[in-house]
Amino acid sequence: MAVVSLMNQSRYRRPVSRPDRLNDPDGDLWLFQDSKGETIWRKIRRPEPVPDDIFLRELEFYQIEKEMIEIYKKEEGYISSKMDLPESKWKRKLWLLMEYPETSFAAYVIAIVSVVVTVLSIILFCVETIPGVSDQECIDGKPNYAEPFFILETLCTIFFTWEVIVRVIACPNKLSYIKDFKNLVDITAVVPYYISLSNLLTTNNCNESNMGTSLAFLRVVRLVRIFKLTKHSIGLQVLILTFKASLQGLLLFLVAMFVCILLFSSAIFFAEHGHPDSQIHSIPDGFWWAIITMTTVGYGDKVPVGPLGKVIGTIAAITGVLTLAIPVPIITENFNKFYAHKTGRGK
Repeated sequence: MAVVSLMNQSRYRRPVSRPDRLNDPDGDLWLFQDSKGETIWRKIRRPEPVPDDIFLRELEFYQIEKEMIEIYKKEEGYISSKMDLPESKWKRKLWLLMEYPETSFAAYVIAIVSVVVTVLSIILFCVETIPGVSDQECIDGKPNYAEPFFILETLCTIFFTWEVIVRVIACPNKLSYIKDFKNLVDITAVVPYYISLSNLLTTNNCNESNMGTSLAFLRVVRLVRIFKLTKHSIGLQVLILTFKASLQGLLLFLVAMFVCILLFSSAIFFAEHGHPDSQIHSIPDGFWWAIITMTTVGYGDKVPVGPLGKVIGTIAAITGVLTLAIPVPIITENFNKFYAHKTGRGK
């Protein structure tokens, strides 16, 4: 049983054997060499039978570089014990204030305010679409800048902009900051507002401003703010890590669903073809029916009317239930693993 597996395309050797570590005669450690014969490490992979805590102890025992262990922990969803801090003292204080709520009461308060403002902005986005709620958005075709929803949205955007500016100023590595998905979400959350506002100020006509398809899309983009909650929610972080780790299983599920949908949509079309009351007039019509049937939604807007079509529908429903079960154990296993790591119970 391999305790540590380190992969690289370069030639490798297997010189180290420490079966006493796990009382297993097949216990070993994989080492890799570059062209100069120097041992290098690339990617750590934990064998399934080896528990996390034992595997981490093995990495420390074999004196694997701390950087590699940190990368492994990050990929496995552990809470990072390493803080990348700016060298400047005042930047360090700002960075701790914005990124690490557990370091001080002020940082905790800022994190709470950030969550509240994020939730408020999402509620505003939804409520303002209710007919009659935001009728004062325009007065005689002109933008009403005193409208409550506009004022609240402006205040939320000012807070988000302040967050972005402070983080950019204080971050220890500007390039890493820009590459981080969570920070891209922060930037994307404020850009649509400023584009829409500049359009309002330029045209001074809210009807033209709101009717444009591109600007309407920008308003929808504001929904990315919901991802800001991942910074402060362990549950959301676990979900993202789970789906990322389960990608291969999910792709297998999608391929299986696509094949089944294609088969059943074709079968139902030819089975119902020629029936006077048929609701499936083409194979693309059958796509919709097959998707709704296999996912057990069953809208009932398109149904088979012939006996053969009903038999095919029954088989499609049963097949859908079985196909939906493919990713469940994979997702469950990954969720339990990442949840244990994030809550500290997997250390």
